[in-house]
Amino acid sequence: MLKLVNTSNQQLIMALFDLTDFDYGQLVFNSGVAYANRMTGADDIGFEFLIKTMFYWSWWRSEWSARDAVFLDTYSAGADQSILYDNYLFQHNIYRLKDDSLMQRKAASIVGYCMDEYLKKEGVK
Repeated sequence: MLKLVNTSNQQLIMALFDLTDFDYGQLVFNSGVAYANRMTGADDIGFEFLIKTMFYWSWWRSEWSARDAVFLDTYSAGADQSILYDNYLFQHNIYRLKDDSLMQRKAASIVGYCMDEYLKKEGVK
């Protein structure tokens, strides 16, 4: 059921801002890469490790979908398109998210899960 809600929210966002599947996917992906980079700071190894795990991307898409739902509940479709799009981008702004204490705790907790995935993939016990 959650997947259906997320899909329809994604479709609503795409229709609202005239985005293709590719455009929406690129926005989510590029933001995910930028967030991982900001989260890991200057640690290139940590960054590469993080963005190569399925767990990180699953988590990022889930968080993105949750923010899409909040956006759709908060803003009126009757608002000016440019202002609405700016508000949408603000909702997903990685600098704002990096400073959010709940998001920081969530991000810190995923590292262990990503490490487990990596070690299983590498055959390390």
